[in-house]
Amino acid sequence: MPSTSPQHDAEDTAEALRRLAHSTQKFDDPADTYWVISDLAATVRRLEQVVSQVAAAHRENLHLAHDDQGAAAGGHVQALTAAEDLRKAGELFGRAYVSLDLAMGHSGAIAWYPASTTPAAAARSAGRRPRAQARHARHDTSAETSRDGRAVGQTGGRAS
Repeated sequence: MPSTSPQHDAEDTAEALRRLAHSTQKFDDPADTYWVISDLAATVRRLEQVVSQVAAAHRENLHLAHDDQGAAAGGHVQALTAAEDLRKAGELFGRAYVSLDLAMGHSGAIAWYPASTTPAAAARSAGRRPRAQARHARHDTSAETSRDGRAVGQTGGRAS
């Protein structure tokens, strides 16, 4: 993986999350919610790692920290306080990951039928697979595709 700038990567991440916030205002297919939850869980897990690494950078570079007046003591206090606040944020990301993982399990148990399907029609088509989360080929390389290009078959594993 090529070396990149943390500042630019953070900017790209913020922009991607802005687009995601916009695109999730309405879901055309509720089965897509499973994959959004899955990718959010992976994102939160990575954010937990990032804040831990940024906190470590504050601690490891403490000797370089100074306040705006040039005082090392003031800079040390600010760096250590930032590191502690980042540690707390990391704990919150860890808890958020657990909640997203639980939500993903529940969402993955839902078989989404088209709105036009009546309970009687659903019973008649019990042998056919409804629109469900299992069609997400990006996370399941063994998935087969149907005539409309959607993946069918195994559900595969969760994204990390």
